[in-house]
This record gives sequence, C-alpha cells and structure tokens, in this order.
Amino acid sequence: MKKDLVTFLLFTPFFGGVSKSAIERILSLSTHKIIAKDQLFFNENDQANSMFVLLSGSVDVYKTWQGKQYTIAELNQGDCFGEMSVIDHCQRSASVKAREACEVLEIGMESFAALYKEDLKQYAILQMNIGREVSRRLREANKLLFEIYVRDSDAHSQSSGQAV
Repeated sequence: MKKDLVTFLLFTPFFGGVSKSAIERILSLSTHKIIAKDQLFFNENDQANSMFVLLSGSVDVYKTWQGKQYTIAELNQGDCFGEMSVIDHCQRSASVKAREACEVLEIGMESFAALYKEDLKQYAILQMNIGREVSRRLREANKLLFEIYVRDSDAHSQSSGQAV
C-alpha cells in the first residue's frame, strides 16, 4: 500500500475518522485509475455500482435538460462523487466528466460489502461520512432553491405591483 495515499485519504471528508487498516482494506479492494481530460466517468441514468474519490484533478458534474448540458458542480482533489449509488442503488443522477487529467480511486459496492462483513464499526463510519456529504449537498441545494424562490417571488410581486 502506498503510505502517502493512505495519509492523504485520512484527511478527506469521506475517510474522516476511518482507521488506517480499514482504508488499506478499501484500497486493496478498489481500483486506482487515471482519467484523461474530457473523458466521462459516467452518464446521467447509467446503472451505478461504485463511487469515486478524486485524488488529483477536477471534474464537472452536469445534468442534461432539453438537449443542453448544465454544470451543477465542480469537484476537486479530495472530493467524492457517485456516492449516492452506495446509499440508494439507483441510476446515476448526473453525468461526470474530467475537466483535466484526473487520478481517482473507484470504490465498488463489493468493497463496502467486504468492510461490512469484516469491520462493522468502520463500515458505519464510512456510511455516516457519506450521509454527511449527501446532507451537506442537500443543504446547499435547498439554499439555492430558496434563493431562486425568493427572487422569483420578488420579481412576480414587483411586476404585479404588490408589496412584499
């Protein structure tokens, strides 16, 4: 195992609080990949069976609507993506493409299943970390939706001459 990689992962939100031995076990079951600039990791609605931790580089997360692509996030070193599939086992909710060459760790469902069998406590910590990340992103989305709602409400009130 690359000691530097384990040390790096210890300081990412996804692996926060996870033991070195559990990280080493996850690494032994995961795939290390180099992804070229503009290469797709996956498309919206693809079947999902893994998640990714971005070791270097950056990616765009985007959704397509009426044939047009809309970037909804840019993720950088230390961020994870595809984690929703680890929780809900559903299709991908967005597409992810490399903005630049990226180095990633792809963690498949079998890695989580193995950790569940071998070390339930460490598995629980990883699941809580995923939950925290999903919650953080949901709070961010709620904030944006509320700002849009307020802006649209204010614009509607002003155009109809009503006071807010």
